[in-house]
Amino acid sequence: MRRSVLSRLSVLGGLLLAACSDATGPSDPLTLLSQNMTLWNQRGLPSYQFTIQRVCECIPEQMGPVVVEVRNGVVQQRRYQTGTAVSPQFDDLFRPVPGLFELIHDAIHFPVAALAVRYDRFYGFPESIQIDWVAGEVDDEVSYLISDFAVLPSS
Repeated sequence: MRRSVLSRLSVLGGLLLAACSDATGPSDPLTLLSQNMTLWNQRGLPSYQFTIQRVCECIPEQMGPVVVEVRNGVVQQRRYQTGTAVSPQFDDLFRPVPGLFELIHDAIHFPVAALAVRYDRFYGFPESIQIDWVAGEVDDEVSYLISDFAVLPSS
């Protein structure tokens, strides 16, 4: 299992680094984060949902996939695709979009050994995040894959 997770991280890392390279745009992670946070805030989406999958050397409950539903800026529920609610002890692993921006900010300022982020071009939310927290450490890498993003009507 460990080998397959590390192999997936390696392949994903190459793809993410390629996706983050844009000859016409900024490459500084802090500038990219700021631009995409601004875009997200300009869109003004109080209600949305998405699926988040974590790739890590961790227990299945910490990996997902998890559907995160946000209504009027407040997380209403986090549930595994089976329909089971996520235990509150794991809530911080499956953050709403502002929490994902905070995770990226923390990784930039830690600083981490490697960080690769791909942002949605229309809304600005992170579509994928890959973090290697400490160079040379084993099993500290984590990736987040965000999919099935949908805007929800505000209630």
